[in-house]
Amino acid sequence: MKLAPLVFAGSLAANAALFSVLAWQPALAPPFARDFFARNFHFAEPPTAVAPVVRAPPPEKIKLWSALATEDLATLVARLRAAGFPPEIIRAIVQAQLSARYDTRIRALRDPDPNTPFWKLPSTYMSAGTSAKRYEEIAQLQRERAKLTRELLGDDFFATSDVTVDQRRQFGNLTRAKIDAVQRIEDDYADMNSAIRAAMKGITLPQDRDQLALLTREKHADLAAVLSPEELADYEVRSSPITQLLRNQLADFNPSEAEYRAIFAMQQSFGEKFPYNGNFGGSDYQQRQAAITQLNDQLKATLGNARYTDYARETSWDYQQLKSLAERNSLPADATVRAYALRDTVAQQSNAIFDDTTLSTDQKRAALQSLAQDTRSQLLAALGPTVGATYVKMADNQWLSNLERGAAVKFTGMSMTIGNGNAVIAFGGGPDFRNLPPPPRP
Repeated sequence: MKLAPLVFAGSLAANAALFSVLAWQPALAPPFARDFFARNFHFAEPPTAVAPVVRAPPPEKIKLWSALATEDLATLVARLRAAGFPPEIIRAIVQAQLSARYDTRIRALRDPDPNTPFWKLPSTYMSAGTSAKRYEEIAQLQRERAKLTRELLGDDFFATSDVTVDQRRQFGNLTRAKIDAVQRIEDDYADMNSAIRAAMKGITLPQDRDQLALLTREKHADLAAVLSPEELADYEVRSSPITQLLRNQLADFNPSEAEYRAIFAMQQSFGEKFPYNGNFGGSDYQQRQAAITQLNDQLKATLGNARYTDYARETSWDYQQLKSLAERNSLPADATVRAYALRDTVAQQSNAIFDDTTLSTDQKRAALQSLAQDTRSQLLAALGPTVGATYVKMADNQWLSNLERGAAVKFTGMSMTIGNGNAVIAFGGGPDFRNLPPPPRP
């Protein structure tokens, strides 16, 4: 009995030794266990030396860009096509090359001279003529780049029916072919306009305006030869010289498309009837005033009273100033609207006083003075001491002081914006006055 533990221990030792041998030399194991030991415990055989892989040296890399690159972009496009590059890659390379050529030049015109002393204005703001010249140079570079792009990529190899979002906004539903034709016309006339403006050197003479007007008429005729009447009308709504002016003026009014098109048509008609002739005075001033009154009446009939009230307010320079002041001082929007609406109340009351035949001239003057003082108090109450005081000072300069001196006021006067030298839009809102006779001198 005492030998059993010794036998058992010896058996274990023998099994362990056998296990070690088989783990060390799997080939000695029975066939059914050989794979097991080879897979999991085979480490006796020293690893054989692995011969290093001898790789052939890589062929000398071809410097592809050095072989293709050239300053002549037309030649570059031809080489890229011959090398088998797809159209979209060639287009991207061309755009990168054009950016390298034009972006720095455009940026130099837009940015002020870094050597300008801090106490001096940048040269672009020194005079209207200088600024206009810079803007024209920028526009010329942009047109030159666009024209060169179309020439380089105008082959059928690059043809695509794709129209970008910006092009669709500018050209509406025109086909790709018509878009290209219109762009060529725009390029040609832009170049001719640039030549005239360069010769003007910031001074517009009557003959310059005549030449610009002639180009406008000829361009319209050329566009009409390419587009149907409906297409031309839609293109002008989107891209005429007054379009940007209207977009700026109507931004806060936020018109619907139908409202915008109606306003555009009326403003376009006004601009054709009263083109800018160097000033807004002259013999036709009264005719212009009457035309603006008629324009506003037409807009009121088209937009309706409520939307016309919004239109008249949001396109008023006076209201834009007041609105800016109020927003800067965190006043509620309804307070701004109420304060601005006082103008119409004052206009009605001042003209009622002026036309009251039961009052003497002195009584009318006293009533108008009282109305002016009461208006100041209401503006201060509506806008608070800070905004109110500032706006009252502005109103004094524009119309309130005239009211206090004995004048009835109407806000139907002329306010015009000019763009591109020959585009005109008109808005009512400026003050007109009817003055009482001055009091007799003591």
